[in-house]
Amino acid sequence: MINYQFDAEVLDITETRDGSDTEFNIKLHQEQPYLDRLRLVQHVFDDNKDYTDVLFYAYAGHEYKVIVRQEHYVDFVTEMWKARLLRSLEWRED
Repeated sequence: MINYQFDAEVLDITETRDGSDTEFNIKLHQEQPYLDRLRLVQHVFDDNKDYTDVLFYAYAGHEYKVIVRQEHYVDFVTEMWKARLLRSLEWRED
């Protein structure tokens, strides 16, 4: 299991399971430089050959829904951490 922490002054993240997928709802409270960082994460997945691994949907007010297939969950949160959108990332054995 992966646990992560984020700065609530910068963004909010909620996760929900939808079958075998995970939906992330992300709300940016501060646009720059965090919007650019989120776009970098999106480009990582948009530029690979698997077009349905992670799907990004943008909404008004800097809100985003990201649908992540189960087998790409670790890849997604790792990219969020690498983009410095997450403060910490921890693997826990449960």
